[in-house]
Amino acid sequence: MKRITAAMMMTTMMALLISAPAAHAVDINVSVNDNYFKPKKISAVVGDVVIWKWDGYAAHNVVVTSGPQKFKSKIQSTGTFKRTIRKPGKYKIVCTLHKGMEMVLKAK
Repeated sequence: MKRITAAMMMTTMMALLISAPAAHAVDINVSVNDNYFKPKKISAVVGDVVIWKWDGYAAHNVVVTSGPQKFKSKIQSTGTFKRTIRKPGKYKIVCTLHKGMEMVLKAK
């Protein structure tokens, strides 16, 4: 009986851990300025939310050109674009409108 109770408690604990949202998740802010991202390199943990905020005057977009998760924003000159990081790995992110406007996101 004790073994069954212990096994049930362990199963319940594992289910709670798997379904619980990440307690460490944070927002990471990136400025989209006139022809550069600031910062150019960021680190994140799966579950973190990256928020790109347009601070310049020109239109830009945010496009993952390589990485484990693909996403892209619309072309815009104001506002924000948010993405929750769901997969670990290295992401190369660019503005497809401006050559050399790129950044790297490393997620664990």
